[in-house]
Amino acid sequence: MSNRISRTIRWRLSVLWLLEWGITGAILTYLPLYFTENGIRFEELGVLMAVSAVGLWVAPFVVGQICDRWMASDKYLAISHLCGGLLLLTIPFATKMYRETGGHLTTLTVLLGLYAIAYLPTVPLASSLTFRHLSDPDTQFGKVRIWGTVGWVLSGLLLSMWLGRADVSAWLVDQLPSLQPSIDTLGATFAWIGPPKSSDCFRIAALLSFALSSFCIFLPATPPAKEHEGKLAPIETLKMFHNRIFTMLIGVSFLLAMVVPFYSIAVPKLLQQMGFDSEWIPAVMTIGQISEFPALLLLPWFLKRFGLKTTFAIGMAAWLLRYVLFAMQPSTGLVLAGIGLHGVCHVFLIIVIQLYVDSQCRQDLRASGQNLFAFITMGIAMPAGFWVAGMLGDWVTSVSIDELTGQVTQQTDYGLFFAVPAAVIAVLLPAYWRWVRLDEEPRAESGERKAESGD
Repeated sequence: MSNRISRTIRWRLSVLWLLEWGITGAILTYLPLYFTENGIRFEELGVLMAVSAVGLWVAPFVVGQICDRWMASDKYLAISHLCGGLLLLTIPFATKMYRETGGHLTTLTVLLGLYAIAYLPTVPLASSLTFRHLSDPDTQFGKVRIWGTVGWVLSGLLLSMWLGRADVSAWLVDQLPSLQPSIDTLGATFAWIGPPKSSDCFRIAALLSFALSSFCIFLPATPPAKEHEGKLAPIETLKMFHNRIFTMLIGVSFLLAMVVPFYSIAVPKLLQQMGFDSEWIPAVMTIGQISEFPALLLLPWFLKRFGLKTTFAIGMAAWLLRYVLFAMQPSTGLVLAGIGLHGVCHVFLIIVIQLYVDSQCRQDLRASGQNLFAFITMGIAMPAGFWVAGMLGDWVTSVSIDELTGQVTQQTDYGLFFAVPAAVIAVLLPAYWRWVRLDEEPRAESGERKAESGD
């Protein structure tokens, strides 16, 4: 089987992932800082980030059924991202209402939940669409998915450079004084936009969402399978739990997904506590996404050389190591090293399990299969993880008030905070290695992809 991808298919799928993860890169790393700046406590932050998973409660039962039985996946993506972009524009207004009145947290929560319904199911759907047009996903997926990393990095850097526009301009003038007139002219031309605001992260993400909605017209047509068994695809997908290995792996993934939110909710705040300027934290966090480049390129070799089971175990070990690094006495070097492990953590766990789920699904169940995995991990486990992380973060955070100035200072014990997820993975890793026989699983319908991978 050739592992070459048609040029027309490759560029279309690459742009899909560039914009898909560009949306997330513009808001996710900055979200804890934005909400904290607007008076939302650690515990409330955990609830707000947890409710975003509501989108994955409907994913396997609604989105999977729609795209496996009724509507082309590319058309569904266009509609979802249009709605998602509109919802992103409303979130800053709800946050402002909360900041000014101390109420309306429910309104903000509902808007985040609605956005989650629009956006989050599109991630596993993009995976199922991509797998369907690849003849050999194990070797080809990384070459396409790597553009998602490019999108995340570019949007994170763009956000930091926009929020830190004054610093960037001053640095450029200091390095190249001749640029001063051009920078002044550029500033005057775009003065109507106004000065940078922290809420601009949502506006940048909305623009990317609208761009992806428009681009969907160029995606390869991905209608429901012509032949299928059973009217309700999600019900058919549940039969996969008859496979003991599949059930055990999903169980391990569920527990791992509960500790993943500790990274998302706390690392931006950890960097801020260490003295990093908040507007540059999204740029610092892109170190993690940059590390995905070598991980994605090496993934086919690891899968061929070591197999699914060992590759997945390496991903678990990387998560354990990064939490140990965060839990040690914080230093800039250790924290940045932990962030830099993100490539191995994400690629060797999430993408490996997506490849496995795709290999076990019939053609007419692939959208439902990916959404089922997303529902169990990101829809149930991760909200629970965000809630636990928020509660734990409040418990290990002390608040002090300066008697002279009245300034409130918060100090979080991140050593204790990150020791909890590290302990969970330390127990889970040997249990996985002992009882899960992942490489013994046969692939489903491996010969059918050739017909779908052309132009």
